[in-house]
Amino acid sequence: MVIFITFIASETMKIYRPTNPIMITDILIVAAGGAIGAVLRYLAGLGTVRIFGSSGIYTGTVIVNITGCFFAGLVLGWVSTHSSDISGPMLFLTTGILGAYTTFSTFALESLKLIRYSGNKFIRYMFLQAVIAVASVGFGCLIVYWISGPGT
Repeated sequence: MVIFITFIASETMKIYRPTNPIMITDILIVAAGGAIGAVLRYLAGLGTVRIFGSSGIYTGTVIVNITGCFFAGLVLGWVSTHSSDISGPMLFLTTGILGAYTTFSTFALESLKLIRYSGNKFIRYMFLQAVIAVASVGFGCLIVYWISGPGT
């Protein structure tokens, strides 16, 4: 297993050798956004535990995933109404900040726990995560289209 992981890591590093300054810049842009997103996720988790008590652990994930999807919708809506080259800001916002902020890996772990211990909570949790989060992306897009006005 260690040999396999070492091989994958060495092959991956071949891709990211500093021969292409644009790629290095992109990596730094994603890393900066990721640092911000991770801190925002941490603070959101602390805040929900403070507000909702120990039940806020799962509430924090729901809130983060729904707001993250909403902001992804805002970004998607903005990008679709502007045609300029915005690859750097897109990497920073979506892959960086939102990639670290949203927590679908945590979502999967929490879902498994809820399946094992409480079927009713699992159903509510899945509804909030899947239906409301997807609707939030659409709502974010609609807001941008509404603000931008017709014909943009």
